[in-house]
Amino acid sequence: MYDNSWHDDAAKTVRILQIIVAALVVGTLFFLLIALTLAPRGRPPASPLPISLTLIAVAFAGVGLIARAVVLPSIVTKARGKLVNESAPSKDGGSGDAKYLLSVFQTKTIISGGLFEGWAFLATIAYLVEGNPIAFALAILLILGLAAHLPTPSRAIAWVERQLEKVEQEKSFR
Repeated sequence: MYDNSWHDDAAKTVRILQIIVAALVVGTLFFLLIALTLAPRGRPPASPLPISLTLIAVAFAGVGLIARAVVLPSIVTKARGKLVNESAPSKDGGSGDAKYLLSVFQTKTIISGGLFEGWAFLATIAYLVEGNPIAFALAILLILGLAAHLPTPSRAIAWVERQLEKVEQEKSFR
């Protein structure tokens, strides 16, 4: 049903995303290394805040992960809905739809990576200020979560193809 001419575009898009996600990972890692050298040693100092910054970082990451689980699928669903509601069939063998969905993949990857980067920076700042090992562990987990967003061409193509199948299913129910 769909031609595969968009696969070359997928490879180019993924290369750009790999550079972006790698830069996010490296930036947060370097900041964490700086925090390791500057963080208080031994017993953490009393926080000047009425609530622990580590607790705030944990709460932000938890609430953020829930929000991410809602927002990103809604972006994808809205994009698929746009394709479903187009009345004219694609004249380019479907590659235009695939390229559009590829841009949605790019958007969701950048948004998700940015969220993880922000949470990792907050956890690292909490570690820098308080020296709390929980904040350090949270920062490491979030950096690993960010690194998990590093796309590959095969994963991007598979994601787009799944979305194209969903578009076809949704069109058949109309």
